[in-house]
Amino acid sequence: MRHANAPDSASQMRRLMFSIATMEELGDVLSSHNHFHDNLQTALLSLMGAVPVARGALLLYDRRSGELEVAAVRGSSAVAAGVRLAFPPARAEALWRRRRPLLLEHPPTGLGSWVRRTGALQELGAVALAPLRFKKELVGAVALGEKYTGEPYDESDYELIMVMANYIAIGVHNQALLSHLEKANTALRRKVTENRRLYRNLEGIYADTVKALGAAIDAKDPYTRGHSDRVARIAVALGKALGLPEAQISALRVASHLHDIGKIAVDNSVLLKPGRLDETEMLQIHRHPAVSYDILSNIAFPYPDVALIARHHHEWVNGSGYPDRLGPERLLPGMKIICIADAFDAMTSDRPYRPALDLPEAVRRIREGVGVQFDGEVTRAFFDVLRAEVCGDAAEPALIAGLNRHFSADAVIGRIDRILSDLEPVHG
Repeated sequence: MRHANAPDSASQMRRLMFSIATMEELGDVLSSHNHFHDNLQTALLSLMGAVPVARGALLLYDRRSGELEVAAVRGSSAVAAGVRLAFPPARAEALWRRRRPLLLEHPPTGLGSWVRRTGALQELGAVALAPLRFKKELVGAVALGEKYTGEPYDESDYELIMVMANYIAIGVHNQALLSHLEKANTALRRKVTENRRLYRNLEGIYADTVKALGAAIDAKDPYTRGHSDRVARIAVALGKALGLPEAQISALRVASHLHDIGKIAVDNSVLLKPGRLDETEMLQIHRHPAVSYDILSNIAFPYPDVALIARHHHEWVNGSGYPDRLGPERLLPGMKIICIADAFDAMTSDRPYRPALDLPEAVRRIREGVGVQFDGEVTRAFFDVLRAEVCGDAAEPALIAGLNRHFSADAVIGRIDRILSDLEPVHG
C-alpha cells in the first residue's frame, strides 16, 4: 500500500518541476525586446500556472503618483489593464516589508482599510497579494485568486510565489532602466548591463527551488528526510577540497539535491520495507537513477552534466554499480564524489532495515570500499575534510553536522591518519 503522503509529494514535485522548467523561459521573455505589456502577460501566466490559479493580475507601482496600475490581468473581464489604485508611500512601505503573500481575507491593520475599499481587488476575486521587490524598492504587486483545487494557500505556495515574484521584479526593474536608456543616460546604461548579468545569473533562484524540490523528494520516504540536502553539503565540500571549477561544483550541488527524484517511480512498500528486498524489488530500486536522468535531462540547467551525475550516483569504480556498470575511465569527477557522499549519508542515517552506523564503523566501511566502490583520490579528499571537521578546524562542518557526537575524536583522528597514510599510493 502506498504511503499516505505520496500523492501530495508527487503533486508538489510536479509543481516545482514546472517552476524550474519555466524559469529560463521567463527570463528570456522579460529581457526580450518584445512589447513589454505582452511580456508581463506571459510572466503573469507563468506564475499562475505554477501555483495554480484561474485569476490574477500584475500591478506596477508608480512612486511619483503613489498609485498601483493594473499592467496585466488574466481570468477576469471585470478588471481591465490601465486601472489605477491609490497607494501612497506608507502602504507601499508596508507591502515591501512583506516576506510572504498578504492574505486579503485577514489583512494586517496597516493595509486592511485599503484592501476593503479597493473594489478592483474584490471584482478580480483576489485572495492574496504578493509584493514585487527589487532590493529596497517596491516595483509592484501580484494579486492572485483562489487555487483551482479550492484548497487554501500553504507554505510551499508562499515560497514559490515569492521566488517567482522576485524574479519578475528584476525584469520589471530592468525595463524601467531601459526606458531611461532611451535618453542615452550613460550611467544608467552601466546599471542595466550590471542588472542584466544579475538577471541571467539564476543560481540563487535555482538554489531555492531545487532545494525545495529535493525536500519534496525526501518526503516520500520518512527515513530519508533531509538526505538530499546532506548529500549536497557533503558533495560540495568534497568538490571544493578537490579544487573543482565553480560551474562543476554548482552542477554537483543541483544534482545532489535531485539525484533521487527517480524514486517517485518506486513503490513505498519497497522503500519502507524493513527486511531484505527480493529480486523484483531490487530491480525497482536499481531503476531509479535512470528515471532521475529521464526527468532531469528535459531541463535546461545552467550547469554542466547535472542529469548525467544524477544517473550515475550508484556507479562503482570497479564497474559493478548500476544502472550502466561504467568503469573508472568513464566516470566524471562529480559522479565519483556524489557516490561517496550518498553512501556516507546512507551509512550514518537510520534506515528501515538497520539503525545508523556510528562514525568509526562508517569510516571503516568507506576505507574498505576504496578501489571497489569509491575512487582513491576522492576518498582521500573525503578523509582530509572529515579529519578537519573532527579536529574542529572547519568553519561549517558538512560531513559530521548531522551525526551524534558519541565517539572519541582522538580515536577517529588516529584511524583517519592511518588510512591517509595507506592511501598515499592509491590512484582511483
